[in-house]
Amino acid sequence: AGRFQYDDRRLGVRADVKRESHGAASGQHHRIARAALEQRLHLGHRAELADHGRQTPATRAFLLGYVSHLAADEVWITTMYRPHFSEESSLAESEIEAQIWDRALQLDMDRQAHLEMEGFTHAGNIICDGEQGVEVGFLEAEVLAEWRQWVARFMGWNFDWERLKRALNRMYRDNDDVQQLVDSFLENMPDSLEGVYAQVPRDKLDAYRQEALNQTLAQVKEYLGEA
Repeated sequence: AGRFQYDDRRLGVRADVKRESHGAASGQHHRIARAALEQRLHLGHRAELADHGRQTPATRAFLLGYVSHLAADEVWITTMYRPHFSEESSLAESEIEAQIWDRALQLDMDRQAHLEMEGFTHAGNIICDGEQGVEVGFLEAEVLAEWRQWVARFMGWNFDWERLKRALNRMYRDNDDVQQLVDSFLENMPDSLEGVYAQVPRDKLDAYRQEALNQTLAQVKEYLGEA
């Protein structure tokens, strides 16, 4: 993956809007990620995407980011959401609480990354004109440029736990009861978040990150012919 340009790869990461033995589980994740990728890479463009000789370096970098986003989503669904927060196996007391916990863990990963990178502003600057040279038939140039501008703005924001309220409001539009539950969760931080980690230990998030990386590399090798 070292030949990919960093700016276009980061743009691609944001361009699409998570009990058996370890080996068997890993194979399951690969199949699910592959099925999602095949569905969402648009069958009408399969030949185009498979023709490595026609792809510009920027296009291949973008697709690497796109693939990594899909892989990360699917691994989250299979290793985190379904075992811990779905209706069938939720550790929380209600569906709404489960959704709050799920989003809170994702946001805490964002918070940690924000700290480690000392903010995302530098990353946002890197993708300036990142859509230049990206040629994919399922995204118009104007749409890609607009998306890049939004990503750059997003990376310039400071981390804010108010994002949890916005996320739940998108799911339960203008529901005061839901917002009260979110407010209660935020008012009791960090104890409320530690309560989630008591149910879902941090090492599970570490395992998720590693599996997301593994699946990204597997899909990149299969679809882009890169190690």
